[in-house]
Amino acid sequence: MKFPASAICIIATIIISCGKSTDYIVDKSYQIDDKNSSRGQNERASSLIFHYTALPFEESLRVLTAGAVSAHWLVPENGNKIYKLVDENKRAYHAGISTWKGRTNINDTSVGVEIVNLGFMCLDGNADCTKEKRKWFPYPEEQQTLIVELAKDIQKRFQIDPLCVVAHSDIAVGRKSDPGPLFPWKLLAENGVGSWVTENEIIREIQNINKNIHSDISRLLVQIRLYEFGYEIKNLNVSDNFVLDKMKKNYGYDAKKIQISDLSALSEFNKYISDEDIFDPKLTDQAIDSFLMHYLPEEYLSNKIPENKKILATLQALLIKYPNRARIGCGF
Repeated sequence: MKFPASAICIIATIIISCGKSTDYIVDKSYQIDDKNSSRGQNERASSLIFHYTALPFEESLRVLTAGAVSAHWLVPENGNKIYKLVDENKRAYHAGISTWKGRTNINDTSVGVEIVNLGFMCLDGNADCTKEKRKWFPYPEEQQTLIVELAKDIQKRFQIDPLCVVAHSDIAVGRKSDPGPLFPWKLLAENGVGSWVTENEIIREIQNINKNIHSDISRLLVQIRLYEFGYEIKNLNVSDNFVLDKMKKNYGYDAKKIQISDLSALSEFNKYISDEDIFDPKLTDQAIDSFLMHYLPEEYLSNKIPENKKILATLQALLIKYPNRARIGCGF
């Protein structure tokens, strides 16, 4: 049976209006059952990132509230007031181009804390300079207290793994140097936030290295541990799977099976100096600086790069002390 066009249009309006938009009426009387919670979920924030503003307080507050740059928290130099700028359930724009433990776009999964601190001044009067010419501004004791109390509260809310409490300089290797070598990482770790190892723990790992590796520590061993720790030092044109596959094929090192404590596995390919097909030399140097600022600040401030053995021993001590996220991402 054939219907006239007008009849077809009338029938069609049951589904859509003929050439016109249709307003659908939603029945809001539905009920919500929230008694069946899925196991497949976690907190939005799986890392905690510390920065310095490099600006005085008033300008810091203006920049972080009036433009595209933001942070969840701003800690002033003194007083007992901390400024909440972005709700922690929302994304703040503090990290920029960033990578940590294989995860990019760290803004998506982090809480960002900006601290009022001028960073450094160049002794030669220039706006920027090499680390040998930098004089770093300290964090006042009163401000350190605020930093610790805020960090402890964030830690209670999100249970962030110690290896995922990091510096802007850790997640933006070569691009950022904040919060610098005078930031109170040790004090934070003593209060249950972040990671730190003592000189005795480092010495113990140096002794373990001496027992298992009977030659000078190659740059490649340091690169492997920096990469496993979380630093983005691989060449920009290679994937993480490429790195893992090549280490396995070329050096017999299976990062998915070999235990961090198994130094004999590292000994097998210590004879290889470095691998520029995998790791970028410049990023490696910059990552070492970031690592020293965070975990060996006195070494960094001395302007002397410590021997590979001490860097490797410090990495070993940290990865063994905090094994939960030793080789995996912070929240996935």
